[in-house]
Parts: sequence; structure tokens; C-alpha cells
Amino acid sequence: MPRAGTERETGRRLMDGELSWEALRARARILEGIRGFFRDRGVLEVDPPIAQAYPNIDPNIFPVKIADASGEVARFYLHTSPELAMKKLLAAGSGDIYYLGKVFRDREGSPLHSPEFTMLEWYRVGGDADAVMRDVEELVRTLARTVAGEAVVHCNGRVIPVDGPWPRWELDDAFRELLDVGMEGEKELRKALARKGLRPGADESWEDLFFRACLDVVEPALAGRGACFLTGYPAALGAMARRRPGRPEVSERFEGFVGGVELVNGYEELTDPAEQEERLLGLVERHRRSTGETLPVDPAFLGALRRGLPPCSGAALGVDRLVMLLLGKDDIADGMYR
Repeated sequence: MPRAGTERETGRRLMDGELSWEALRARARILEGIRGFFRDRGVLEVDPPIAQAYPNIDPNIFPVKIADASGEVARFYLHTSPELAMKKLLAAGSGDIYYLGKVFRDREGSPLHSPEFTMLEWYRVGGDADAVMRDVEELVRTLARTVAGEAVVHCNGRVIPVDGPWPRWELDDAFRELLDVGMEGEKELRKALARKGLRPGADESWEDLFFRACLDVVEPALAGRGACFLTGYPAALGAMARRRPGRPEVSERFEGFVGGVELVNGYEELTDPAEQEERLLGLVERHRRSTGETLPVDPAFLGALRRGLPPCSGAALGVDRLVMLLLGKDDIADGMYR
């Protein structure tokens, strides 16, 4: 009997004709195109270690551990993002940088998720969120022309143009348009979800309700909007994002979608070391409450912030999802190695 999971392995699928070599050749052209895009703009490629002594801390993302021979003492975490390592480089004076490589997240698996996947992450020193969003637009447009010969992607049987600026939709406006409430009030949001027939549980927190609204109401509405950005996420859910001047409850964070598929997440970076440490400790406590495990905060990262992280913005883009969209597929396994 085949080992569990072998039905998705690339080698077997190639031999059985379920996966074409042309898809993997197109993937190679896309990776080459990404590197050329940033090389032409003077952005330095960096390759920080995948195994890190300290994890990225996010209550909704679970790091993979590497243990010693006894299996009892975790020595390293496989990075869920190169963010902490890259920000140390930014503080050391790197200038604009990008990473293209593997990241790992436990408890992931679906047509849009994999425990091991390829991430593109980059930072623009002195740039704001809009500058990074323009990078996204230009990159997707350039790669679409490389793969398809025109600035379009194919998603769920639809042809989506990506040749111009992507519309921006403030998340609070999306909530008001789709749910008739803002995104902040727990009581109002609970009632709005109930009106939609979603039956929120009495024990669900505001954060639970917010993510339920995004997943079940907002994101499905994006399917008909082509390529677009959601902007202005709650500051409470953007622990490393700068608060919006004049609206401290909102962060300068965005997510980019194509045909309803989330492709990229980015923000203007929080550079205040005291505020960053406070927010990270809050994440540690939230992770402890939800999993029973206390994750350590990287002291070298906090030290880099104290030395001075320059004003900058960054983004992380799921390369396997981008390949899927550019190839007109609906499963990341149809354009990646497993």
C-alpha cells in the first residue's frame, strides 16, 4: 500500500500523466522572471537561514520544530517567513532586499495551502504601502505577459485583466457595504453575521468574528472584483504594521487578491522598538492561551529595532498561488513540486 500522501507527489503525478512537464517549465520561467524583476530594480536577493533559533510569532500560524536526537528539546524552528532575519539586515543597512525560497507552516493543507511552500518577500526602504502595492501590480503584469503573452490571468473559468492599477477597497468600507456594520464592534458584528445566517457561537471572540466575516462574506465578494487590494486592517491584528496616522485603530496593512484568491500580504513596518516588543508579548500570550505553548521572542530582533529599523514597507507573496493563477489552475499542486 502506498504511503499516505504519495498520491500528491510530483514524481508519481508526472509519470502517470497527471502533471505536465510544461507546467514545471513555466514555473521555472516564473521564478526566473521574479529574480529578473527585482534585479532590474536594484533589489538585493538575500538567503537567510531557514532554521532559526526563534520563531515568527502569530497565533494563527504554527512553526515546525527541529528537535535533537532525543526528540524532546527543540533546537530550531523552520521559518514561517524570513521577516525577522530580513529586518535585522535592514537595520544593518542592507537597503532594498528580497527573498525567494521555501517556508514552512504546520497544520496547513488544502488546494491553496501546503506545509512547505515558496514565498517571495521583499522590503522597500523609504517606501510606503502604496509603493509595495505598485510592485505587486507590476510584477504580476510582467509575469502574466511572460507566461500568457498578455496581461491576464485565468481563475475559475474567468479571464482577469491585470494590466492596470488594482482597485483599493478599505476593509471597513467592505464590512459596511456587505454587512451593514463596521469591523470593530463585537456585538454589532455578531448580529450582522447572524443576519447572514452564519450563526456565530456565543464563545467566539471579536477576532473569531472578524475572521469569520472576512472568510465567509468579504472574500467571496472579491471573486467578482478581479484583481484588487483590501486596505486598512485592524491594528489589533497587524502586530508588525505601523498604525495609520490619525486612526490608531487601523494599520497600514493590505492584502492583494486575484479572483478571490489571496495572493499577497503587506504593510508599512512598525519601527518603534518599545511598541513592537509590547505587541509581540501580546501575541505570545494569545498563542499561549490558544495552544498552551509559550513561544520565545527573538532578543536579537528587538536589539536590531533598538539600533534603528529604517522606515520601510514590505510584502510576502505566495509564489505557488501565483503560479497556479498564471497557469489557469485551481490547485497549487498543479504547478509546484511536492
